[in-house]
Amino acid sequence: MLIEQFASGDSYSTPDSLYSLPRHRWYVIKEAFSPELFNLAISTSSTAKGDLVIDPFCGSGTLPLTSSFLGYRSIGVEVNPFLAFVARTKLSVCNPQSLERAALSILPSIRCGTPSPLEGLSTFCRRRESDKWLFNRSVLRSFEGGWQASESVSGPAKNIVRLMLVRAAMENCNAVADGKCLRYRKEWKDNPYGRQDFLDSFDSWVVKARDDLKDLPIHGSASIINGDARKVLSSLKPKCVSLCVTSPPYLNSFDYSDVYRPETFLIKAVHSNKDLRKVRLASVRSHVQVKWPKPKLNRFGSLYNQTRKQLATKEGGFWDPRIPQMVQAYFEDMHGVLKDLLAVSSKKSRVWLIVSTSAYAGVEIPVDMILAQIGERVGWFLQEIATLRDLRASGQHAIRVPGEDVQPFHLRESAVILSAEPLRKGSTKPRDARSSNQ
Repeated sequence: MLIEQFASGDSYSTPDSLYSLPRHRWYVIKEAFSPELFNLAISTSSTAKGDLVIDPFCGSGTLPLTSSFLGYRSIGVEVNPFLAFVARTKLSVCNPQSLERAALSILPSIRCGTPSPLEGLSTFCRRRESDKWLFNRSVLRSFEGGWQASESVSGPAKNIVRLMLVRAAMENCNAVADGKCLRYRKEWKDNPYGRQDFLDSFDSWVVKARDDLKDLPIHGSASIINGDARKVLSSLKPKCVSLCVTSPPYLNSFDYSDVYRPETFLIKAVHSNKDLRKVRLASVRSHVQVKWPKPKLNRFGSLYNQTRKQLATKEGGFWDPRIPQMVQAYFEDMHGVLKDLLAVSSKKSRVWLIVSTSAYAGVEIPVDMILAQIGERVGWFLQEIATLRDLRASGQHAIRVPGEDVQPFHLRESAVILSAEPLRKGSTKPRDARSSNQ
């Protein structure tokens, strides 16, 4: 059984293995899944070499990169311009010597530094009234000097050196990504980062990238689309997709555009908070940090109806009154994604959705099973819902009763596996995530 394979202890839904894997390690994000998940999906499907695989929420590019190593064609869709840049860069076909020459050519400009346009924006750099700032001025100027000098670099080496500039900047940033926000490092004011720290980081990552280009060439054909999956999928050719493995934004009120805000500004994909807002509005409605269009659909199956009724009894108990509307909007968006996926999928296609349950005001939202019901409503057949791991809920998920301690509970992360064709006769009907925990 597939569930027994998941129970083997492998961390399919975590990025732990990526930190040491060539090319993957160039930039790892916490939300990434393991390449082993894609390998498992391939091994249990009828996908053949030459078939097209897709990830509509590809993040930093685990699926396109892994599929390229194995010789499959792939498409990755990512709305965040920085993450799309990372995914595209990891797929670069570049001569190692070209990368070395490009890096050497911009070193003088890194050492000299150049004033950065971010020095006067928000908390990017120290200002007179600042008590916290992301980058020390020398780090920002070293980055900007290298970035401007890289304009003269041609070919695929350009994006690689630019990604290594970002790596160096973020390794010498006073804050690090931590869940849904940036957290300042301990004693960051007592350990000031400077130009030499930036240079050391840059040099280290260029060496790693050069070695990876030598040791692990790309074999498959992959493309990265920087766009809104809710719109991009419908533009693909009908019945062209053989397998989809993806981890859409979780219903956890995380604003991922905010988590990767520094990098998005660094690469000049946005220049103002107004630009960043456009990125948010092109994303799945999984948080309340922006004013979304109100959802219209609410027919998502019996489990959603039960959840909606439970949420209605908690009026006034949410940390934000728009939470029930956000929940509805999220499932409306995923309804459209699953419907569009079916239209572009072949008859033997499968979809693997890696999702997490959630909770608000003490009401658990079985996201995995609701998405399974939505999938069936639009024409998919449920093959399996298997628990990958248990997650600890945060305080925002529980009921807050004055004078009583908040009792957090556990959520689960699951793989929802859908098929474009029904189970074969005589096969065992798969268990759902609840039964897999028994």
